[in-house]
Amino acid sequence: MPFEVIGDVMGDDEEDEVEGYSGPMGEVVGYDDDGEAIVVGRHHRRRRHHISVRKPHWRRRQLAPGVIAPDQGMLPLPLTGTGGTNTFTAAVTTITFQGQLQKPFRGERLLVSTIRTGTSAVGRMISQLFVGTDLQQLDVPGFDAEQVGLPNAFGVRLTMKPAQPGVFIRLVTVLNAALAGTDTITSTVTLLGRLVH
Repeated sequence: MPFEVIGDVMGDDEEDEVEGYSGPMGEVVGYDDDGEAIVVGRHHRRRRHHISVRKPHWRRRQLAPGVIAPDQGMLPLPLTGTGGTNTFTAAVTTITFQGQLQKPFRGERLLVSTIRTGTSAVGRMISQLFVGTDLQQLDVPGFDAEQVGLPNAFGVRLTMKPAQPGVFIRLVTVLNAALAGTDTITSTVTLLGRLVH
C-alpha cells in the first residue's frame, strides 16, 4: 500500500500520530491512502476499544502542523466604477466597473443588481467584459450585463481567462436608453471566481 509521504517526512499524519509509534496495538510503520495507520506486530492479548478521530476535510491539506498547502476557493471580486461612481445619470452615460487582482484568479460568475429611480430609468446595461486587454466574449458587440448577471440566474457561468496579480478586470458599460432629468440607475457589480490562496 502507498504511504502518506508528507506525513512520513514531517512525522505527523492526518490523525496526529507519529510514525514509528510502538504500543500495545503494535508498531505504526506508515499510512495508507485514507490516512489509516499500517500496524505490524499487533498484539491480540488485550482488546481495547479504539476511537478514531479524524480531522475535518478542510484541515487535511496541512504539509505540517500549521503549514497549509496551496488551495483554491470561490470568492467575490467587487467591481467599482471608475471615478468613484456606480450611478448612471443624464450626464454619466458610461461607467467602467473594475477590480484589480491581488492573487491568481479566474472569474466564473457575474452578479449585477440595479436600483432604478424615475420614469426614464429603463435603459439596459450593455457591456464588454475584459481580463486585462483580453475580451471575454465571442464577438465585440456588448451584451446585457443585467441579463447575464441576474442573482437568480442559476447555472449561468463563465470560464474566463485566468489572470495574475495586478491585472484589472473591467466591465465597460453604457446605457442603451438615455436618462432624463434627475432619474438614475445605480448598479452593484461583483464577479465570483476561483482564487488561489
